Amino acid sequence: MSYYLAQNRNKMKKYIFVFFLLFLFSKVNAQFVGTVLDSTTKTTIPYADIYFPDLKTGTTTNVDGQFTIVDSKQNTITVQISYMGYKTVTQKINLKETKLQTFYLQEEHFQLDEIVVSTPTSKLQQNSIVSVVHKKLAELGKTPSASLAESISNIAGVDQNTTGAGIGKPIIRGLSGNRIVTYAQGIRIENQQWGDEHGLGVGEIGIESVEVIKGPASLLYGADALGGVLYFVDERYAKHNTYEFGLQSKFVSNALGYLNNATFKMHKGKFKFNLFGAYNTSADYQIPNEKRVDNTRYNEKNIKTAFGFNTDSWISNIRYSYLQNNFGITEDAIYTTNSDHSFKLPFQTINNHNLSFENKFTLANASKLDAVLGYTSNYRSEFEDSRTAPGLGLRLNTTLYTVKWQSNTIKDVMDFNIGVQGMHQINKNDGQDILIPDASTNDFGIYGLSNFKINNLDFQTGIRFDHRKINAKNTGNIPALKQHFSGITYSAGLVYQKNKEKIRANVSSGFRAPNTSELLADGVHEGTFRYEKGDTSLNNEQATQLDVSYDYVSEHFKFAINPFYNYIKNYIYLTPTNTTINGVPVYDFVQKNAFLYGGEMGFHLHPHPIDWLHIESTFSTVFAKDTNGKALPLIPQSKINTGISAAFNSDKKLFVHKIFLQDVYKFKQANIGLFETETNAYNLVNIGMSLKLKTKNKPINIDLGIKNVLNTNYTDHLSRFKNMGIPNPGRNFYIALKMNVLNKMEE
Repeated sequence: MSYYLAQNRNKMKKYIFVFFLLFLFSKVNAQFVGTVLDSTTKTTIPYADIYFPDLKTGTTTNVDGQFTIVDSKQNTITVQISYMGYKTVTQKINLKETKLQTFYLQEEHFQLDEIVVSTPTSKLQQNSIVSVVHKKLAELGKTPSASLAESISNIAGVDQNTTGAGIGKPIIRGLSGNRIVTYAQGIRIENQQWGDEHGLGVGEIGIESVEVIKGPASLLYGADALGGVLYFVDERYAKHNTYEFGLQSKFVSNALGYLNNATFKMHKGKFKFNLFGAYNTSADYQIPNEKRVDNTRYNEKNIKTAFGFNTDSWISNIRYSYLQNNFGITEDAIYTTNSDHSFKLPFQTINNHNLSFENKFTLANASKLDAVLGYTSNYRSEFEDSRTAPGLGLRLNTTLYTVKWQSNTIKDVMDFNIGVQGMHQINKNDGQDILIPDASTNDFGIYGLSNFKINNLDFQTGIRFDHRKINAKNTGNIPALKQHFSGITYSAGLVYQKNKEKIRANVSSGFRAPNTSELLADGVHEGTFRYEKGDTSLNNEQATQLDVSYDYVSEHFKFAINPFYNYIKNYIYLTPTNTTINGVPVYDFVQKNAFLYGGEMGFHLHPHPIDWLHIESTFSTVFAKDTNGKALPLIPQSKINTGISAAFNSDKKLFVHKIFLQDVYKFKQANIGLFETETNAYNLVNIGMSLKLKTKNKPINIDLGIKNVLNTNYTDHLSRFKNMGIPNPGRNFYIALKMNVLNKMEE
């Protein structure tokens, strides 16, 4: 009996061993193994960056130049491979059919546009019919910025309308406010963006890059995307089976400001998690004579989190952020030597909550369905005479949805997209003052878009219908109003690439309904120094833009030029009446046909054999007039932005990694609207350097430098302090320390 038991035990052990081998073999077979090689030398490239855009995560190649995809549940996946000094490769992999593949990287001196951009349809930047500018925040933030809007104003064609040092609103080719749609966390951000005296409503932490569409983009982004789109791309998740900690601290001398933020990321199997937190505070900023502008102090508290999950046909991301801004309100040109950070009356507090639920489904026929639900809550309160009872209190709650279907590529030639978008928005007053009424706004839009590709030519065309309903209640002295607005928009364009040249041409239209402020405002807008009066007879704005670009790229030189012409029917703008109510100047909302034209031009030189040197310069300009030939107000100055930078690597423990010199020249603005004043030209010089301290883990980065090195006394044309004669900030020293710790998790 014991003999038979022993025999059975031996057989059982064999079966278990064979089963284990089969299981192990099946697991090995389930893995995809990629090898990255230099296309010329055929040598492996260790530590290349491997990124999966759909999953928002990635990995790196090992010392043998290999990477694996272990637990992906996707049948097909897009992989983006990049390494310093090489051309980025982006390719789709069928994980069911392919288990081994070799990727070859070609040496390249420029970072070309092989990036997969989120806008408008997750295509390669070079194949996008719409001109999309993709910039990493780290690249834009070489010098510390007081706001996110200031950082992105380094992009050609993008400027900012500023209030002091902490408040900035982006301007794209002369258009701002409700004409610019901002996306973050995959949803549209709504925060009373018609107001100039508060910020963008998006915190800087947890954002990896920004994508900018210059010009009408209503086809894909709905009503209000008449002037352009800012699309902020979230930071990617940690690499597979790792967790990461990060700390950053920054100090700026001008406003005695400091910023501290912390990061935690974790990626285990199919689960991914990000958490960010930051606190930013500044005293009153200092002008070149070393006096401080009273009550320009501000602070910011920001928390952001993201959770990701994926199966074989479903990718899901839940994102939440909380942003609180406190801004002092400056009403007169009063100067002080006080460096207090605490707030005094008057000041404003803005609370933003943003929640999004993003879902991507891969269907049986390889088509894709995206569904995004979003909720934003914005509460803006202005405290004038009391710290507890707001003079102006506005609550704006918005529910948003987007559903879009993208076909698979038919015969490698054509694909098409169909989508619907909508929004339900409620505005509620709970302050003593009434500027705009209690109101509800409902949006609905539906669109269709087709893409064609034949050899070197890509073509895109589409059409969209939008409808907006505004129901304003009788609030204070403002009467009730019910109005409907509808518009049809279209877009058509092509891009042709051959050898070193690329030509892109696009004609697009935009639709924007007047907002409740333009229709019904009747009161003093605190912080703007004006009494605003709306007009209920205002009509839709309808824009048509022609945009053409030419790019030339050789081994060591890049040149680009991008002119545009934008005609806007029924353009709405504020104009002074040269009258006052209770001593406050009165501004009316008026409407005229207008046209804006101009463009951007730039070059990038990487001289050989001085491989560490880069010379870049861009020029941007815009002219804006109504059909009577009169200049429109608040149009940015033309500018030249030039940078010289050098990048080094070293085996030393501490070494200089980068140094740069930036020169920003803004031309005199003499094309001014009614009751505007001219603005003189000015020149700003910034310098900085980045040090790396090598550790056993990731290196520690130390940045230091000077903004406005020459302590130039200047006032930008778009500064809202210009009418009070208050200059922009003077010289500013800064130092920043950033460290990250990356740890692997057990498989």
